[in-house]
Amino acid sequence: MLHAFILFAEVPPQGDPGNFPWFLVMIPAVLFIMWFLMVSPQKKQEERLRNMLNSLEKNDKVMTVGGIIGTVHVIDKEQNEIVLKVDDTNNTKVRFHLTAISMVFPKEGSEKK
Repeated sequence: MLHAFILFAEVPPQGDPGNFPWFLVMIPAVLFIMWFLMVSPQKKQEERLRNMLNSLEKNDKVMTVGGIIGTVHVIDKEQNEIVLKVDDTNNTKVRFHLTAISMVFPKEGSEKK
């Protein structure tokens, strides 16, 4: 296959001022498109997660990345830890890293707009 490209490739004339090196325009354009499609949405997601973690309060109902649902009992932002109460009958509490929180459930009195 490579041989076919080599055999049928046209060699541009040397020194012809009419040929513009389009690859110098295309490489930055492709890099910008890749950044726009990959990096920009990831930064928005990180900002949304950071805002969610900063707005956590005691008695919020949350879900961890492992699927454990509990109620926030203690938040220690200096140690990046959170204690969740996962069972009301036994008063069971579990300690997690703050970034283990994946979702905060809406409060029961609030409506989603």
